[in-house]
Amino acid sequence: MSGREGMVETGGMRRFHRARRRVASKRRADLLAVFERSGLSAAAFARQHRLHYTTFCGWRHRRAKAKASPGFVQVELAGAPAPVELVIELNGRTRMRISSAGQIELAARLLQALNPKAAC
Repeated sequence: MSGREGMVETGGMRRFHRARRRVASKRRADLLAVFERSGLSAAAFARQHRLHYTTFCGWRHRRAKAKASPGFVQVELAGAPAPVELVIELNGRTRMRISSAGQIELAARLLQALNPKAAC
């Protein structure tokens, strides 16, 4: 047995115990890349490489989460259009100012009411 493995007694029963070992992030990334090309299930791959299945699933989950959420995304917004104003003069003394597209229909109805003989 290596220094990382041993027997543990619990309540009169003996159990084989293997201590946790850390896997370097480079090694983890390499294993995940090999897994993606392997065509094996996660359980079969973990068994083949003597990895704890739940640990291997944790690596996969953290990697997928890191890929799914980018840290920064640049967004460019178009500038607001310059304000436009339309001025309609009626008979020299009356003016109508339209400053938004929402006012066009109201202006047309007003013009029809003021001059019912002319078509708009």
